[in-house]
Amino acid sequence: MGARITNVLITFDTESILNDYKNLSRDPKNPTAISAKYIYMVTNGANAISGQAGGELNLKASVNDVIRWREATLTLSSDDSALMYAFVPTGGANLISPPQALLSTVTVPVPNPGNLTTPNFETIKDFFWNSIALDTGRVTYHFHFMITDRYGQVKGYCKWDPYITISN
Repeated sequence: MGARITNVLITFDTESILNDYKNLSRDPKNPTAISAKYIYMVTNGANAISGQAGGELNLKASVNDVIRWREATLTLSSDDSALMYAFVPTGGANLISPPQALLSTVTVPVPNPGNLTTPNFETIKDFFWNSIALDTGRVTYHFHFMITDRYGQVKGYCKWDPYITISN
């Protein structure tokens, strides 16, 4: 079997983070460490070793697999947004290529109020982090992210630490 793309969707409960952490860091170089209970990471069931839909997803990958992370909030950015801005390896950094933040242009379906069974289409920017598994072992890392309000004002900088297991 050849290399595959493993997608990971990270959903942030920004409302609860903002309610429970009254003094989030305003320094992007020194983000506030938050509990994983505010984060929900999901991937294809076959790619999850443990922690599916939690903040400590242990992701399974094979050497040469592509790993892509995307983020969202529970309100899909209509109230608050979360935007990951840094990937900081804390162990096993040499096991994956340095993750890159990439922006692509994609066409997506949107509801057509005049005919809900025939969607309209819209061109949008798609943002994701991309990396390649290079060797077997365990990678631990911090993702740093900012929370903004609907007007783009930064409410604070945060981080948490998931991990990946790479096997043959």
